[in-house]
Amino acid sequence: QVDYEGAIFYDKEDPLPHLDFGKIKWDRVVKKSHRAILLENEYLQVVILPEMGRVYSMVFKPTGSETLWHNDVARPGKANNPTGWWLWLGGIEYTLPGDEHGTTWALPWQYEIVEDSLTRKALRIGVKEPITGLEESITFSLYPGISYLEAEIQINNPGSETVEFAHWVNPMWVPGGLNELTDHTEFILPTSRILVEKRWQMNLGPSPQSWPDNPLRFIENWKVGDIMADGLEAGFYGAYSHEKAEGVVRVFDPLKNPGVDIWTYGFHPEDIPMGSGGPSKGYVEMWGGTVRHFPNELDSLAAGSFLQWTEWIYPIQKTSGVSHANKRAAANLIVNSGEERAEIFICPTRSISNAVLELQSQGQVLRREKVDMSPAIPYQGVFGVSREFCRSGLTLVVRHEGEEYVRCSGPFK
Repeated sequence: QVDYEGAIFYDKEDPLPHLDFGKIKWDRVVKKSHRAILLENEYLQVVILPEMGRVYSMVFKPTGSETLWHNDVARPGKANNPTGWWLWLGGIEYTLPGDEHGTTWALPWQYEIVEDSLTRKALRIGVKEPITGLEESITFSLYPGISYLEAEIQINNPGSETVEFAHWVNPMWVPGGLNELTDHTEFILPTSRILVEKRWQMNLGPSPQSWPDNPLRFIENWKVGDIMADGLEAGFYGAYSHEKAEGVVRVFDPLKNPGVDIWTYGFHPEDIPMGSGGPSKGYVEMWGGTVRHFPNELDSLAAGSFLQWTEWIYPIQKTSGVSHANKRAAANLIVNSGEERAEIFICPTRSISNAVLELQSQGQVLRREKVDMSPAIPYQGVFGVSREFCRSGLTLVVRHEGEEYVRCSGPFK
């Protein structure tokens, strides 16, 4: 990291660390050790820095690719939050109480290993946010044979007054394993339209905009800035590298996490804060929040109450994008009426055999077959479908042992 820690200072009766940028030794690079917890199974290798409240690494073992961006040399920069700064480090951060990156990224977190059995590996981390007094705990779990990292998140208000806050999860993604975005990376967002803050409209266009056919779905059409979903139609989002055929998704409860904000430095940016000063095509921050709009909207949490939800993040491969995702699978149904063809891609989060796949139209089953698939060997199929059925709409349904794994309708070409 850049040798910045000697420039950290505290104001009287202020528990937050601040940074005197004039005292930073920008040309001096030092090594800093951090306590790390490794969670690993057949499909994932996850490194968590528990005292920093951060998931640092998520390697998808079937491809060997890292999904999270890492700065080659961690470095600080100014930010619009109560600390006045932020650390360009990488990974996934969990932020309270609102603002740009909040304060919890800069605070020491407590941790404990809550289960180390053959059926579950679980780590709990926690922090108290000093401005609001809110307490956050996150229990990360990894299970044998399952390719997602599960996070059970709880925000607790132990005080005697209602508190205004927003919680945002910030995964910094680089699907494809290159530690930068590939040129044809797609941003998967289940919304009908997006909003663009006024300060970014010169770069990204007017607000609102329709999303399904928007050029901003792909990084090659971006300049620096961010966009927001104007309401979610499902509880997932993700990013997908079409060159590398690899992606990553976050799955969650959209009623408790209704907000999504996407930030990038744009296509082939010139100014990426890589600590070494080396070139980079950048990464994407795909924020998920307990409020719809970032960064100024807040929600309330009554005294003595808490907000809790569970979410899942997992890498995927060979899906050519995503039509729908849940904790069981990410699926993509592409319907081409001109060529009378339906393409189906499914990457499940566990190995399944003899699952029943159905392609339906208006309640009629057009095709049914038994399929096997796993995170290491996803399912891919191409079926001929009459133009009439293509135009009337197709639905993909997958069931396994009485449970519905997938139900989605496909985009039309």
